[in-house]
Amino acid sequence: MAQLTKAAIIDTFVRLLQQTPMDQITVQAVTAECGISRNTFYYHYSDIYALLKAMLRRDMDELQRQRQPGEHASEGLRRLIGYLSARQRMFLHIYSAVGHAAMEDYLLEASGDLFMAYLRDAAEGLSPSEEDLDFICRSFQFMLIGILLSWVRHGMKGDVADLLERAERLFFHGTRRLLEENSVPFS
Repeated sequence: MAQLTKAAIIDTFVRLLQQTPMDQITVQAVTAECGISRNTFYYHYSDIYALLKAMLRRDMDELQRQRQPGEHASEGLRRLIGYLSARQRMFLHIYSAVGHAAMEDYLLEASGDLFMAYLRDAAEGLSPSEEDLDFICRSFQFMLIGILLSWVRHGMKGDVADLLERAERLFFHGTRRLLEENSVPFS
């Protein structure tokens, strides 16, 4: 029951974000729209920002669940673009409320496992150090999130897919080679 309530709260928050700037969404608005008490809200989330983190985490987890074993990162990137494009207004509302740095932090935290899953697939059969995997993962995260946030900052105008396809061509296709060149040989 608790998981259903949490999901209902997140779904309500998403609906509100598609219509209302985030800085105008209150706990009272969420609870009224969802039909729950404030105590129920606070049982699950400490505030609207905790709810935002939970929403982003849920959505990144869903993108990861859709991932097929051995799937190239470009497929995940296409799903991510579709996810953002379908929620443009919501992301503009979030970005205008929390700003660039906070949005970057939220996305970095929420997307780490997803990026690492693709990187581990690319490293299959190799033995890169965990430090190198983490460094490459964070580098890709900062690059792609930077591109996405620049797109958001400029009103989500234009086709971000072109920019991300360029990043994919220039960086992702060289991931395996990068890992091969920096892996410790098996002994």
